[in-house]
Amino acid sequence: MIPALTGRAGPFLQKISHSSSSARVIHLLNYFDTCQAVLQSEAYAFRVLREVDGIGIEKRDARLRRYARFLKDSYAKHSLSTDAQQADLFLNLSRQASERGDPQIAAVCRHIVGQFYFNDQQYGKAFEHMLAANKAFRKIGYGRIPAISRYLYELAFNYYHFSEYEKVVELLTEATHYPPYNPNLDIQVYNTLGMATTWLAATKDSTLYSQAGLSYRKAIETAGQYGDSLWVGIAIGNLANVYENQHEWAKSLKYYLASYQIGEKFGGKDFSPRGEALSIASLYLRLGQPDSCRQYLRHALNLARIAADGNRFEDEYFWKNYYDTARKYYWIIGEARQAYAYFDSLSVVEKQIDKRRRAEQLSMVQKKLLIQKHQSEVEALEAGQQAQRRQFWLVAVGLALLAGMFIRLYYLSRARRRQERVIGAEKEKSLRLEKQIVEEELRNARADLSDFVENLNEKNALIDAISAQLEQFATTNSETAAPTSLTEARQKLLNSTLLTPDDWEEFRRRFERVHPGFFWQLRTQIPDVSPAEERLLALSQLRLDTRQMSRMLGISPQSIRMTRYRLRKKIGAEGHGYLAELLGESPSGSVTN
Repeated sequence: MIPALTGRAGPFLQKISHSSSSARVIHLLNYFDTCQAVLQSEAYAFRVLREVDGIGIEKRDARLRRYARFLKDSYAKHSLSTDAQQADLFLNLSRQASERGDPQIAAVCRHIVGQFYFNDQQYGKAFEHMLAANKAFRKIGYGRIPAISRYLYELAFNYYHFSEYEKVVELLTEATHYPPYNPNLDIQVYNTLGMATTWLAATKDSTLYSQAGLSYRKAIETAGQYGDSLWVGIAIGNLANVYENQHEWAKSLKYYLASYQIGEKFGGKDFSPRGEALSIASLYLRLGQPDSCRQYLRHALNLARIAADGNRFEDEYFWKNYYDTARKYYWIIGEARQAYAYFDSLSVVEKQIDKRRRAEQLSMVQKKLLIQKHQSEVEALEAGQQAQRRQFWLVAVGLALLAGMFIRLYYLSRARRRQERVIGAEKEKSLRLEKQIVEEELRNARADLSDFVENLNEKNALIDAISAQLEQFATTNSETAAPTSLTEARQKLLNSTLLTPDDWEEFRRRFERVHPGFFWQLRTQIPDVSPAEERLLALSQLRLDTRQMSRMLGISPQSIRMTRYRLRKKIGAEGHGYLAELLGESPSGSVTN
């Protein structure tokens, strides 16, 4: 709920409550600039700000609340006696606003700091802060700064002080695009824009007079809308000056007369139309009306005497123009003595003006040099800070890149180690699988060889059985059977070979699966080994005894022994131990491995 809008601040709070967001801030700032109750009583000012903060909460207007806080924090300026002290206050507020992330209030404070320095004639510091503030305003966006027209006008007016009219025109033209801060400033924006353009027209480009005239007309229109007759009169007088510079004497006289009449009626102490009266006198003289010229010369003189606290600069120029017009008037009417008297007075005033102008020009040059020196120092300081920041960021970026590279290498190393572990695990798995396959194949080969040998043993056993039966049959039937035939049959059976050529090839294939490279290694160690010797050594590798080997090979045991003997001779006394073991018989008659 909106706080109760009562008391002296009621109408103001009502206006705040029913205005747009930007208008609320402008109304608030204007109220605290102009309300005497606010300026005189801190307690009253803070009560109003609490009410405004309540409206900000109700309207969800964070910007209004920030400006209310800004006015509360800056209220201490009323207790400070010097511009420098007030500048320090707002500079501190600017830092605080920056720290809490409020660049708009920070920029506003810096602008105000610059204005205080300007009032204190510290022009270098003034422009340093005001230009920094303007840069911040541009970055934020002029349209987002509620009182931007005021800040642009104040910066432009300071440039006007140093006759920087082009910058004045640029800033004030920009200011016309935004809502006015208050009626007076709205009028002054157009009037000052016209004055700056008039100076540029007089010194650089005379075509700019028409543009100056448009600005004055806009000032007249704006003043009329606000009902400010005095500003209407001032702007009309400035417009008359434009026509005078363009040598349009009739138009110029018309507007000077209008300005003079308004000044007489509404000027009072704030505005004396003595300059307008003098311009009218000069124009009447140009138009060939000396009597009217004399009349307005008298009006101008009377108004000059009435003015109590005129500006010295304006006074000197008034008297210069007065003496010059009076000289011309008296010369035209034939009073040469009086004309020469005014000429002497004119010469004195011109010397004073020229002397003061040279002094002011020298002072202005010195001020500009001080401003340039200060700005150069600030730029050098900022350049140094920027270089330090750039160096810092370069180092930071370099360190970040280096850290990134190390992190990348670390992760690549981890990834490589993981990949190596995976590859190692796969290799190990593959080796285990290969080993299993080899072992399985070896088991199968051994089983095949064992089956082959077992089959041979079975054949051998069958032969032994048949031989035993033949022997028994021969003994039992010795009378009836032919002994010689049985004996021959038995002997033929015993001498038969179990390893036919086909069987040997099958045996050799199965043997090499179990003992790969055996025959290759045998031929390497005994180059002249015979096929019969190869077979003997192969059967010896299987731990078969002499009888089994003789039966398988189809030769007598004696032949087995002779073959062994020949092999020992071939390998010699220092022969291969492994082969020697194969050729040595164990006590049981089996071949040792």
